[in-house]
Order: sequence, then structure tokens, then C-alpha cells
Amino acid sequence: MFTLSGKPAERDFLNRIMERSGQNLLACLQCGKCTGSCPIASENVGGPRRLIAEILLGMTEAALNDPTWWYCVSCGSCVTRCPVDINTYEVATALCEEAHKRGIKPSEPDIHRFEDLFLKSVKKYGRVKELRTVALFNLLSGQPFKDMDKGLTLMRNGAVSPLEIVMDWKKDERIARIFERAERSGDGE
Repeated sequence: MFTLSGKPAERDFLNRIMERSGQNLLACLQCGKCTGSCPIASENVGGPRRLIAEILLGMTEAALNDPTWWYCVSCGSCVTRCPVDINTYEVATALCEEAHKRGIKPSEPDIHRFEDLFLKSVKKYGRVKELRTVALFNLLSGQPFKDMDKGLTLMRNGAVSPLEIVMDWKKDERIARIFERAERSGDGE
């Protein structure tokens, strides 16, 4: 458990994140189970343990610029393994709101573009059309050939079909209705 001894502004930041996320970060044991099970943790993305440590240690700028919360896929692995039930996705959401409020740009500049393309694919087809979404993302990001080698390997192995790019798939009305309800309620972005 951590005992705070930082400056009042640092404690205020911690308290705001805990209040917005509904997570008691002071209960964190820093055991590392969250990061050990996190699919996005890597050499470049430190993972939930480091992110929570930054918040607890009053490293406001480091926490707000940490790529972990931008890459969080809300899989729930962190909270499933956490002995004190801290949901890092909720913390990531609170950090996103705080960064937006402070005008801090995402660590991945095109992340919102990818998010938008991903959701449009799900809305239209009922699932993400991977090849089409990645190809469009790379085109709009000015890197049209970025993942071509990976795409060709996936096609060669039968994991994706090149027809996915050109075919217009049938719209899944059930999923479209879910999106419409969310947009009407004001919760959809």
C-alpha cells in the first residue's frame, strides 16, 4: 500500500482519477498480475502496474502521457487477476477525460481515426472487417503499403480474403439498431 507524501496538486490528481474511475488506487499492491495478463503490455507500453504507480507517485505528466491508457482494449484481464479488484479500464477512461480536459494529444496520433473506422465497420457489418478497416486506416494515415506484407501473409494462409476489401457485405440490422439506440440516447460518440 502507498502512503502519499506528495504535493497537494499531486494528491488532487490522484483523488480526481480515483473519483472519476471509482477505483481505490491506494489499495493497489503493485503485485504486477494486471500487467502480466495485459495483452497490450510491451517494451513500449508499460502496462497497468506502471500506470497506477505513476498516478500514486504523483507523476501526473507521466501518467497523462503514458501510452497504456490509449491502447487499453478493455478486455478485463487486469480486474480479473487483480487481488483488490482494480479495473484499469475505468482508470484509463478517467485519464483520457483528464488528458482531453488539459488538451493533451493522444500518444498515438491516429488512434481516434482507427477507433472511428473500427466502429463504422461494426455498425455496418455487425463485426469488424479487418482487412478493409486496416487498409482504409493505412490509406487515410498516408501509409497505404504499411501492413501489406502482413496482409499478404494472412491472405496466403487463408486467414482473410482479398474479397473483403471489394465486396459489399450485408448490413446486420440488429447491430445497426443497437448503434441507433446509443446515438439517440446521447451515449454514442
